[in-house]
Order: sequence, then structure tokens, then C-alpha cells
Amino acid sequence: MLYLICAAAAALIIAADRLTKLWVVSAAEVGETIAGIPLFDFTYIQNKGAAFSMMSGRLGILSFVSLAVCAAVIAFFIIKRPKNRLLCASLALIFAGGLGNAWDRLVYGYVVDFIETTFIDFPVFNIADIAITTGAALLIIYEVFFDSDTKKKNAEQKNAPADKEGENNGRDNNNADGIGQAR
Repeated sequence: MLYLICAAAAALIIAADRLTKLWVVSAAEVGETIAGIPLFDFTYIQNKGAAFSMMSGRLGILSFVSLAVCAAVIAFFIIKRPKNRLLCASLALIFAGGLGNAWDRLVYGYVVDFIETTFIDFPVFNIADIAITTGAALLIIYEVFFDSDTKKKNAEQKNAPADKEGENNGRDNNNADGIGQAR
């Protein structure tokens, strides 16, 4: 049931991303701003790079990375079968956003960005970007606070006995230079 919910959420995000991008492309010319809701306007931008237009002009590598991340998320679900809701939600968000922007890169040769903040100077973005960023933040929260492997490693490090004076620290005490000799 958890996977079905995450798949449905990813599908809704992908649909919202596609529909809003199709709307802005049909409603505005590149660079044109449409008055939006308080705090946001809609400005149609063709982003030929990654976040904040970094790596502009690297369509092939950006498309490959987006699709590779999507494939890795699917493989993770198949192989690991995660049960944690926060982990599943974060991966579904990353998958949906990655696929939404990969679609744009492969079909148009650029990503359609259109959400422009009016309350702060910030790069124009889209729904897929929101999904990726939110998913990454949730994944970090999961790793730091909820991942049992991470918590176990941190507990082991915290409870590991400190080196005591006089212990050999893994060295052969019979050898003055600290290098053990084969016997």
C-alpha cells in the first residue's frame, strides 16, 4: 500500500509539473511575466542548465544524470523494499521531479521554469524543482534522524571505548618503531 501511495503521489506531481509547464508555454512568450498570486509571479524561462542555470549547455549529461537518478530510485524500491514512509516519500518526490525535468530536456532541449518569487530575489523554478528540493531535504532528515543504520553507527562510535594509555593501539610493543614483525 505504501508503494502505491508513493507512486500515486509521484504521478500527481509529474502531472502537475507537465500541466503547469504546458500552461505557461501556451500563455506566455519566453521572458514574459504573468501576474500571479501574492508572493509569486509566472515568468516563462527556458533553462538550458541545471539548478540556477548551472552547467548550461550540458543537455546530454544533465539528461543522463536525471534519468540515472530516476532509475536508481526504482532499483532501490525493488531491491531494498523500504518500509519507512518518510524515505519512500522523499524518493518519490526526487523521482517525480527528476523525471519531470528530464522530460523537458529530452523533448525541448531545455527545462521550462516559470515560478518567480516576488518577495525575494531568487532564480525562477518549477514544480519539479520544488519536488526535488523537498525530496532531498526529507531524505537528509531521514538519514540524520530516522535511518537505523546511521543511528546504529553513531551509537557504536559514541559507545566505543577510548584508547587508554598503555594499550598497544594495534602495534607490536616488542618493536620500538611500532611496525609489527612477522613471526
